Amino acid sequence: MDRTRIQVLFVEDSEVDVELALRSLEQGGFEVSWDRVDLEEDLKRALGSSKPQAILSDFSMPRFDGIDALRLSKELAPGVPFIFLSGTIGEERAIEAIRLGATDYVLKDNMRRLSTVVRRALAEVGERERIRVAEEERARLVQILEATSDYVCMTDPAGTITYMNAAGRKLIGAPESGGVGKSAPETYPAWARELIEREGTPVASRAGVWNGETAILGADGTEIPVSQVIIAHRRPGGEMRFFSTIARDIRERKAYEARLQYLVNYDPLTGLPNRDLLGDRTLQAVAHARRAGRPAALLVLNLDRFKLVNESYSRGAGDTLLRMVADRLKSAVREGDTVARLGGDAFAVLATDLARPDDVLAVARKIREAMHSPFWLEGRDLHVTLSTGASVYPRDGEEFDMLLRNADAAMHRVKADGRNGFQFYAATMTRQAALRVELENELRLALEKNQLEMHYQPQVVLANGRIVGVEALMRWNHPQRGWIPPGQFVPIAEDSDLIHPLGEFALAESCRQIRAWGDAALAELRLAVNVSAQQFRSPGFVNAVERALRAASLEPRSLELELTEGVLVESRDRTVAVLHGLKELGVQIAVDDFGTGYSSLSYLSRLPIDCLKIDRTFVSQAHRHGQDAAITQAVISLAHSLGVRVIAEGVETVEQLEFLRMHRCDQAQGYLFSPAVEPGAVARLLGDGSIEPSAGKLN
Repeated sequence: MDRTRIQVLFVEDSEVDVELALRSLEQGGFEVSWDRVDLEEDLKRALGSSKPQAILSDFSMPRFDGIDALRLSKELAPGVPFIFLSGTIGEERAIEAIRLGATDYVLKDNMRRLSTVVRRALAEVGERERIRVAEEERARLVQILEATSDYVCMTDPAGTITYMNAAGRKLIGAPESGGVGKSAPETYPAWARELIEREGTPVASRAGVWNGETAILGADGTEIPVSQVIIAHRRPGGEMRFFSTIARDIRERKAYEARLQYLVNYDPLTGLPNRDLLGDRTLQAVAHARRAGRPAALLVLNLDRFKLVNESYSRGAGDTLLRMVADRLKSAVREGDTVARLGGDAFAVLATDLARPDDVLAVARKIREAMHSPFWLEGRDLHVTLSTGASVYPRDGEEFDMLLRNADAAMHRVKADGRNGFQFYAATMTRQAALRVELENELRLALEKNQLEMHYQPQVVLANGRIVGVEALMRWNHPQRGWIPPGQFVPIAEDSDLIHPLGEFALAESCRQIRAWGDAALAELRLAVNVSAQQFRSPGFVNAVERALRAASLEPRSLELELTEGVLVESRDRTVAVLHGLKELGVQIAVDDFGTGYSSLSYLSRLPIDCLKIDRTFVSQAHRHGQDAAITQAVISLAHSLGVRVIAEGVETVEQLEFLRMHRCDQAQGYLFSPAVEPGAVARLLGDGSIEPSAGKLN
């Protein structure tokens, strides 16, 4: 058996008693190194030179009292066990000795206890030393934690805070108690709390540690971004003891990253997107344009004679002017368009979601108007002009670099031609201009050679499916190009003088066809004919309508002219006069695409209208019970309150139909019933008298 080495100091006047004690210790498994003193001076010297592991003292000695030895030992060697080994100590004295600091006592006639008492005393000393060291380590750790600038928090397994350091208390605005007893999740915003509960704590419990970026709620409730580590602490048996969290405030880092990101994407002088961000947005615009089948345009704008500003004004005047130009450009473009600075005195505008390529002209015109007023620079008026070039997706390119290069080339062509102007990318516009000229010429021939046809889309009563009217829609059957959609040739007609003969043809042919169906006793129908803004504003429009009615011998009440809101809000006095002239003829008036314009309800209520038509863009989503549904319901209610009919356009699904029926819409038209078809197909539908939705889509 291994023996325990021990250093013992005897305070004893009897060498025999020392021998007996040594024999008892050796029998108890100790290997003893020892010394003996019996005077106070010797005890002081012995304790001064070395510290024994145990002091065994007699209680009564001729030259040295045991209690004095105890007091001296506690003063000079306070951590060393002091055990009385005496034959004369009584119980009362023993209790008093222990009260004064003695570790234990052993009677000399019961020496067998000595090794047990010594071993227990040594174990207690070892445990006290371990506790002392642990407390010192804990104190050092707390001192370090209190001094660190990072948030440190400890919680029990249930999430209750048991400790929070000074940095943590300062971060969350907690009192000196550090939020002890508070639930740790309360210190996080909802999204961070959910992340920690879903990922942080489970991963730490499983793997021992988790780290990530979260946020802590500051004293004022603001979110403080932090880099956080969660550590799980377990007992040797695997039972969870507590969790510790270390979090570092990363607000400065986030702000720095945001600043870097800003500088990567924005021009520091004007705050506009830079070339890189413009490129990203152009890619997005091209992707959207490809899905939607609509063009987008990129305009490059350059300040004319900007060099003179730098030469004529102070050093910073050029930068001031660039910032003012940037502000005006932002105010001139549409919502959703992007103004960017390419560098120097060059800017760019990304115009998205255009109806047709020529719409970019309207964007350029607004920019030109925005630059018309002089700039007030250093006490003087300064007139600034722009040279602008534009490229259009997809005809001028499908990638940002190509669109930018082509727009820049068009801009330099403007510079070469004398500045202060606008051009499209030259080669592409030549082809487009040629095509428009060709179509315009061929459209004139189409009128002469009867290539234009009128098709008709039935309008039905939702209650029973009865056909009560048709909308007349023009079609062009080109001998070489085939069927050309109205969206391609009507804008050309509107930009030329052809819209008037086209409108007259549509009106005359449709009136003739309605009268023909009436003569054939198929039905008495209401004829709806679209009227363009140019037709409506022409001086002889009312007379032209009267001539068409008279030529077809058609009752005026059978004709309904459809006008958009945009037509109605322009030149209001003249509009009201023309409408009253039409009503005197007995013609009905419908507001087409209602809800997409800007007419006021008070103005609308004063107009002599008979019908509101709900635009197909609202009808298509009405059954989904969103904003479009609310608008559709509002138009129906408005029509009924005004005492006029309401027709829904573009009805294509049974769900849309049921929604309209539920909300008491009067009539509808759309592919669910029938597309616009040629007169013979309409005659067959009229023979049936009504249309069931399942019978729609006749060709």
